[in-house]
Amino acid sequence: MLRTIRDHSVGADDITVMSTLSGRSAAYDAGLIARAAGVILRAERSLMVHVHLADRGAYLRDPPLAALARARGLRVVISVHGHNFPDFAHRHPGIVKAALTQAQHVICLSDDATRAAALAVGPDRVTQLPNPIEVDRDAPAASETEPVVLFAGVVGRRKGVDVLIAAWRRLLERGIDARCRIVGPLDDYRPPALERLTVEGPADPRSIRELVRGARVVTLPSRSEQLPMVLTEAIAMARPFVATPVGGIPSLAVSDHMLVHVDDPDALAGAIARYLTDPALAALDGARAQAFCAATRSTEVVGGRYRAIYENCRSAGPTPVGGRARSRSARRRATTLG
Repeated sequence: MLRTIRDHSVGADDITVMSTLSGRSAAYDAGLIARAAGVILRAERSLMVHVHLADRGAYLRDPPLAALARARGLRVVISVHGHNFPDFAHRHPGIVKAALTQAQHVICLSDDATRAAALAVGPDRVTQLPNPIEVDRDAPAASETEPVVLFAGVVGRRKGVDVLIAAWRRLLERGIDARCRIVGPLDDYRPPALERLTVEGPADPRSIRELVRGARVVTLPSRSEQLPMVLTEAIAMARPFVATPVGGIPSLAVSDHMLVHVDDPDALAGAIARYLTDPALAALDGARAQAFCAATRSTEVVGGRYRAIYENCRSAGPTPVGGRARSRSARRRATTLG
């Protein structure tokens, strides 16, 4: 998602993306944080700092950088990610308030997250806005693909992979002629060996794009989410999905065919089978979903919303920590942290 923001200049003309977490080692990540702090300390006052705040440890890494930016009089926007943010905010309201009050504005992905953030900083400082996505208008129609079901994400119980396995057994019993591909890192569940099902391990973002293009339907029977990127990628490539109505997922569904109850393998199997056996329906719902995606969460649409938020922050006057109001520059610059 951050690569999309950078490559498509979403919200600003010049965007620098800086990671604060690599997964390599604590020492390496400390170096990333120090590098980001150095950029903030040397930044011109016209720089916008946009922090993408994920789960748990991010509340130790990223809010101090936001506070540093505010102390320098820079404008700060925070985007809240992470499937468990509403629950985390309920259990740790002080931590969340301390983090989010560093921003002039907070962006959330789902209704629940928006309500939780509004309790911390007030509703006037919170906007619900989806992640931007590049719409792939050259993707082949879903009816032109092989009957392939794709799951892409962390292979675990939170994502409902155990439910998908149960549904796939039912589809095999029904004699469905199709394949199921499970792509992602293993977590707390190891799928058993089943006929016409493959477990393929993690894939880089470019590979995921090709996997989605080659699928008839994408599935994500999660028990908890905020707004999963893989489903946004699916509709951007004119692919229908079958998922559970958790977090912001219902906002992506253009058809009742796309949603099933949590922990219901029979319903999941039936909804997947509908798309596998009816290519025309898969193409129809995929095309409707792509049109919806282009109108609501394309890089152009979300980029315009980002720019409006940035402009409102710039015109809001001096920062509470004594930053001086400044004139607007003709060329907008932003540093994105996450």
